[in-house]
Amino acid sequence: MIEPRIYRAAFLPALLAVVLTAFSLQNRPSAAPQGLAADVLFDGRLAAATTRGIVRTSPDRAPGSAGNQTVAREVARRIARSGFEVTINTFEADGRTLRNVVARRSGASRKQLVVMADRDADSVPDATGSAADTAALIELARVFKGRASRRTIVLVSTDGGTLGDAGALRFARTAPDRDQIEAVVAISDLGARRAEGPLTVQWSNDSRRGSIGLGRTVNSSLRQELDDFAGDPGPLAQMARLAFPIGIGDQGVLLEDGLQAVRISGSGELPPPRGERRLEDLDVDRLGALGRGALRSVSALDGAPVPEPGPRSYLLTRKVLPGWTISLLAVTLIFPALVASIDAIARARRRRERVAPWWRWIALAVLPFLIGLGVAELIVAFGGAPDVSSGAAPP
Repeated sequence: MIEPRIYRAAFLPALLAVVLTAFSLQNRPSAAPQGLAADVLFDGRLAAATTRGIVRTSPDRAPGSAGNQTVAREVARRIARSGFEVTINTFEADGRTLRNVVARRSGASRKQLVVMADRDADSVPDATGSAADTAALIELARVFKGRASRRTIVLVSTDGGTLGDAGALRFARTAPDRDQIEAVVAISDLGARRAEGPLTVQWSNDSRRGSIGLGRTVNSSLRQELDDFAGDPGPLAQMARLAFPIGIGDQGVLLEDGLQAVRISGSGELPPPRGERRLEDLDVDRLGALGRGALRSVSALDGAPVPEPGPRSYLLTRKVLPGWTISLLAVTLIFPALVASIDAIARARRRRERVAPWWRWIALAVLPFLIGLGVAELIVAFGGAPDVSSGAAPP
């Protein structure tokens, strides 16, 4: 029998944690102020025409493929024509030769704002995904051609997005003046007809989340252009994601590698079904609106001091709850059960009841999971599965 007085006393740390949590609530960092309307700058029709050209000339853009390389050369040529200094970074991943196209245009400051889009695709023709995103990147370069900027603007067309975000990770680890990068805005699936969930994604592959100020700035920019804008997920969904961190998309590996990043996705966190990525599924109006939202975001970030990031890990509602308070509360709520278990085992041993068989039962229950982990590691070690980066693949 469990001693109830010990069990009740073990809840005292949890009570103190609740009080501490209540006093740890913070105000949300402010968003950067919005600039001028971008309607006459980013042209969705031009971006759609470029999308059609990409699909027509290179429908298959698998990582490292000939079609992918053709698009890489076209991206480099078109962006260079807009006054950017373009370099092509070649690297190996999963036995393939991949290429990132990196374009820079210097501003009044060495501080950098990065816009990133994956160029490769795991389906044909992926018109609403990487084709539309690459076209949007080219259109953004055209817009920036005629504008002076305070910060240096960097446009990155990555390869290997379907190989665990290998291109984004490569950029994060090889970018010159990496310490000057203030924010990365990744774009994905801008041509999708509909979204499942929020249009901005700031989850990583560990407990850290993206800058609150950066996220609020991008959300504010998108609200200016879209009527059907969905906000942040609710508290319960956020707690579940903090407990089981998975960052799908470029922002996941960028945040994990220490860069402040946010992803604008026209389909929500996950890509649209394969049957909804055809050229006839391309929504020109939505592509234009999301492109203008991305442009507004960069303009707002360029025209103001970098927004405050807030805590490294957090729960966001009307206030901000730092992640360490959630961890503390979870540990103190587990503590009573742990104390009760230890007390119960001690009582059982004093009564000479058999405890060892239960330990063997627990070990046998854990054994299949350890075997599964070992088999997975062996498969990767012998080349049966890729291990190109820490990026999470969409289900």
